[in-house]
Amino acid sequence: MSLDDLPPDDVDHTSFSAKPCVVHTAMEPDLGGTVSVQGDMDMTAAPVFRQAVDRLVDEGARSLRIDLSGVPFIDSSGLGSLVYGYRRLRDRDGDIVVCGVGPQPARVLRITHLDRILSVEAAAVPAAPRR
Repeated sequence: MSLDDLPPDDVDHTSFSAKPCVVHTAMEPDLGGTVSVQGDMDMTAAPVFRQAVDRLVDEGARSLRIDLSGVPFIDSSGLGSLVYGYRRLRDRDGDIVVCGVGPQPARVLRITHLDRILSVEAAAVPAAPRR
């Protein structure tokens, strides 16, 4: 079977547009930092994320909280960035917590077993409406 034998999918690839990534950082008084990511965490976001991690670690952060609640999609570059952050903190006896993890990032973290290495907190599930 070749790719030509596969049925067409329902995705209009000509109109696909990735969600650009925006990274915000904050240093907390207890020597911890927060990195909040909004948008796809892919190869275009990886350098920005790594720079944010470097900045906080260089400022003395001993722990990082990575908020992925605004990340609908993560690829191997995004995973590599998380591992980069983990290694930067591990080398300084620090820790990293990845929180707000949505369905697709959670699935990728599970498949790659990174959820066994990183401390991962799933996104809060909204309560069902009461009747």
